[in-house]
Amino acid sequence: MAAASISVACGSGDTGATPVTTTTQPVLTGPEGVEKSPEQQATEQATAKNAEFFAVLAKVEGDPLVDVNTLDTVASGTVLDQLKANINFRRSQGIVAKGALQVVNAEVTQLQAPKDEDGNPIPGKASASMRVCVDNSNYDTVRPDGTSTLDPARIQQELGKPTLENPLWPDSSGWRVVSDSVTAGGTPCDAT
Repeated sequence: MAAASISVACGSGDTGATPVTTTTQPVLTGPEGVEKSPEQQATEQATAKNAEFFAVLAKVEGDPLVDVNTLDTVASGTVLDQLKANINFRRSQGIVAKGALQVVNAEVTQLQAPKDEDGNPIPGKASASMRVCVDNSNYDTVRPDGTSTLDPARIQQELGKPTLENPLWPDSSGWRVVSDSVTAGGTPCDAT
């Protein structure tokens, strides 16, 4: 997401280090006797990784004792570098995240999932472009004196258009957020 929107996450407010747990990947089979298509599998996996991204980001932003390198499990490339730099800067200022985020809508808008001529997943790089709407009305970043760093008039639901890639496809563990096509933080969810 844009640097501002991708940094939106929730903090637990706990002062002790809490281990980061990740969500489990979706089950990749359909009803008995029917398997999910590679497209269905990739959609579910990318959607789950996007949710996991926000959960991990929340832990890292909200607790300075959580290693910033934990983000390596959910992001890569420029997005990862920007997140780490932003979080390390805020930590150096004593700024932590408080509150909660809620992904109120997430959909895959474009998908690539390699498959053979019979429709079975095959190794290759999968990718998914998404459109997500994140409610940040209960989220804040605060200075050590308790004052907010955020504009109180900011929009309450913000658009993200992340791209996720999985170079380990069809292994579900390879998904990472790699970019966001929203160029400005504070973009409303109904923007195109």
